[in-house]
Amino acid sequence: MKTKTSITGLALCAALLTSTIPSPAYERPQDAAKPGKTYTGTVLSVDPNERLVHVRGTMWNKDFNLGDSCTFVLMDKSSGSIGDLRPGEKITVNYQNAHGVLVADRIEQKPMTCEGTVKHIDPAAHTMKLREDNRTFAIPDDCKVVLRNDHSGSTSDIQPGNHVTIVYETPHNELVARQISQTSAEFVGTITAIDLKQKMVKAKGGFTTKKFNIADNCTILLNGKADSQLADLQPNEKLVFN
Repeated sequence: MKTKTSITGLALCAALLTSTIPSPAYERPQDAAKPGKTYTGTVLSVDPNERLVHVRGTMWNKDFNLGDSCTFVLMDKSSGSIGDLRPGEKITVNYQNAHGVLVADRIEQKPMTCEGTVKHIDPAAHTMKLREDNRTFAIPDDCKVVLRNDHSGSTSDIQPGNHVTIVYETPHNELVARQISQTSAEFVGTITAIDLKQKMVKAKGGFTTKKFNIADNCTILLNGKADSQLADLQPNEKLVFN
C-alpha cells in the first residue's frame, strides 16, 4: 500500500511542476514565422524609402518588404542594393511569411534572353527588329554590346543579318535590350564564283576558300541597302559573311 501511495504522489508532483512552468513564447507555433519560400516575377515598382518591391507573377502580384540583411545577386555583379533594382527586371525572391507580411532575405536577378537574326537596326532611333518574330527592341544608351571573342562594341557594330543573343527587360510592357551579343561567325573574303540556281557563293580570304549556301531569308547588305538580291553580287567583290 505504501508503494502505491508513493508512486501516485510522484506522478501528481510531476503534473503540478509541468503545469506551473510556462512554455517559452518562441516555441509556440502560432508565433513562429512560416518556412522560407521563393517567388519569381517581374519588378513593377521599387520604393527605396519604404524598402518595398512590387512584383508581378504569372497569376498575381505580391509586395515584399526588404529586410536590412536582404542580399542582392545581379546579372553583372555578385552583390548589389535596392538601388540596383528597376521595373522590368525578372527576379526570384527568397522570403518568409511573418503573420502575412512577406519579408525578402534574398533577391536574384533572372535575365530574360532571346536569340534571332537582325532584320533592321536603327542606331539613331535606338531600335532593333528581329526577323524571326518581328519583335522590336528599344536600345538604351547604356546597353552593353558584346562582339565576337568577347570584344566590347557599340550598336554601330551590329548589322542586319547578324545572329544575336539579347538580354532584355520589360518595363511598362516594352522590350528593352540590356545586352546584345553578336553570336554569328564571320568570314571576310572576295567572291570567286556565284551560282544563282544553286544559291551558292564561293569566296576566298587569305589562303582559305569557303562555299556558302545562301538561305532564303539571308540578308544581303550592299552599299547600305539591306534589300539587295543574290543577283546583285559580282565576282571580285569583297564581302563579310555572317
